[in-house]
Amino acid sequence: MNIGALLQRCAQHWPDRPAVVDARDGKVLTFARFTSHVFALGRMLRSTGLQEQDRVAILGDNTPSYLLWDYGSMSAGLVRVPLDPGLSADEQAAQLNDAQARMLAYGSEYAERAHDLAARVLGLALRPLDAAVTPAETGPAAAPAPAALASLNYTGGSTGAPKAVMITHGSITSALQNIVLARQHGPGDIMLNMRPLWPIAAIIVLAQLAAGGTVVLAGRFHPQRFLELLSAHRATSTSLVPTHLVRLLKETRPADHDLSSLRTIDVGAAAIPPDTFLAAIDGFGPRLGILYGLTEASWSCYQPPCALADPAVRAQAIRTVGRPVFGCEIRIEREGQAVPAGEEGEVLIRGNHVAAGYWRQPELSAQVFREGWFHTGDLGALDDSGVLRITGRLKEVIRSGGKSILPDEVERALCSHPAVADAAAAGLPDPEWGEIVAAAVVLHEGAAATAEELMEHCRLTLSGFKKPRIVRFVPAIPKSHYGKVQRAKVRALLADGA
Repeated sequence: MNIGALLQRCAQHWPDRPAVVDARDGKVLTFARFTSHVFALGRMLRSTGLQEQDRVAILGDNTPSYLLWDYGSMSAGLVRVPLDPGLSADEQAAQLNDAQARMLAYGSEYAERAHDLAARVLGLALRPLDAAVTPAETGPAAAPAPAALASLNYTGGSTGAPKAVMITHGSITSALQNIVLARQHGPGDIMLNMRPLWPIAAIIVLAQLAAGGTVVLAGRFHPQRFLELLSAHRATSTSLVPTHLVRLLKETRPADHDLSSLRTIDVGAAAIPPDTFLAAIDGFGPRLGILYGLTEASWSCYQPPCALADPAVRAQAIRTVGRPVFGCEIRIEREGQAVPAGEEGEVLIRGNHVAAGYWRQPELSAQVFREGWFHTGDLGALDDSGVLRITGRLKEVIRSGGKSILPDEVERALCSHPAVADAAAAGLPDPEWGEIVAAAVVLHEGAAATAEELMEHCRLTLSGFKKPRIVRFVPAIPKSHYGKVQRAKVRALLADGA
């Protein structure tokens, strides 16, 4: 199947049901109206001379216009290239040049940046996201095969050369099937979205529509407004990143709002400290669904909120990411061999939802996608019941004196000190040991501690060789949109202060 056929089926099944609601003005688009706008926009794009598989980049925020361009370009057989608005002009231009983009659609707030990019990227045409399109009672402009490219999603764009993950129509629709079956949502369910639409994580929005549900698009995340909109729209689900949860717990009181309709808050839990996760369950109740996925293989595991309902097993359950979703296989491998249940190794993923490789990087693709398996670079373990626990990243393992140290265990030890709000560990080169353990630390406001005090504190729970040799105090830990520590930036911070 392809994106156009999927949306056409939605319009046929639920023509008069609300598909997209703009929280800014309350405007509602039914499935019939929404898809007619999507297909009309796709036909307009093809009429400008764009050919099948040409790349169309999108720079904008969480609005209905973004979705129209997103789905409109894919339904017309074009390849959408979502840009992270938070990147610099140099980084965005590098991605546009790498993708060989023919057109850039931009939101009004990014007009100046868009014109700057047009001057840097040869042959790049500009179109405003809010350009008017007359809907027509026609179907999609193309019928791409499942193997046809639908999207280039850049990953790791804040450092190094651009690297785009190739997402096909088949991998997207397979991922949607996995998500719909895992979430068990359908017509009548309402999802509030205050997340950016540029990451692959926005696939949950399309999954909500594919199931016949309604999506309320509410712009950028603001904690108090988020809770008010959950209540006002009687939302049954939402999706957050870890930083959103932290802000909600710090700045609001969920109990002050009517959240009786809310059943699920889906969140990637690998980057959430256990104490924060338990505090979120205390604040919202057992409504948190845990998911695991990567740009190359979105939504590969899921643990529904009911798995966290029992306080007796909750502390253990929040350290796992659930079981593989329908259509996904997980294998744990060490040195090319599968390991027994409970043992740690690299996490491998296989399924039709897995990406086709990396754009214009055949050597890297051959290295990472081998014999049908995607080698994630994540470390993890599967228990006897098939539940996955993520323990770290292969490339982030610190190797000191011939021994391996996971940054996560150093970070947990540091964060157990009452003065420490956050921490990130990384290895720094050392002529004697190969690498030594170093850590960046954020202190709680008004708290005090010395580097020596924190090093000694780590001795309480860590072996001597795992104790950090360098501690540097910083105002914040560099993290991605998903709340994951940006280890290269942490390493650079520590190296500068060493």
